[in-house]
Amino acid sequence: MGANHNAACLGIIGRCLLEQLITVLWAIRSIENAQEHQSSATAELAKALKINLKAGTAKIKNRHTGEEATAEFLETEQMKNIPKRRSVEELAREAEVSDLYTVFYRFMSLETHGHHDVSTEASDPISLCEMHLQSIGAISRAIGQACVWWLLHRSGPDNESIRDVLGLNSK
Repeated sequence: MGANHNAACLGIIGRCLLEQLITVLWAIRSIENAQEHQSSATAELAKALKINLKAGTAKIKNRHTGEEATAEFLETEQMKNIPKRRSVEELAREAEVSDLYTVFYRFMSLETHGHHDVSTEASDPISLCEMHLQSIGAISRAIGQACVWWLLHRSGPDNESIRDVLGLNSK
């Protein structure tokens, strides 16, 4: 992607990694957070199933009679009360890294969702790619640091060390 000067894809990868960093920093704050994160996978699977059932791309059949039971299944409490996952903003706030969300993630989202208008005359594709590759590297290092810190100390790293790895404390 960098060799092809595909800055948009690199920006999307950077944003995905930043979301993972925020999620990791939130999950390692407590056992409860880690358990909630783990259980959110089941909720996301249920949400995807519900969407496909409503769209008609999936069906539920009664295993005893073979008759379609999609409508009845959608009316169960299980399908009506699928817990919502926490937003990235909420995770960042609880992980005490709101600055990463507001300063970086929010602006990276503009490009990811196609709301970033960069004139080709005003931007150098090579410079944009270099910038994105540097941020991908820094964010990857921060994820690694957070995970290793948790493995060694069973706690999250302090915000200053994360900021150092991201290059935000440079003078």
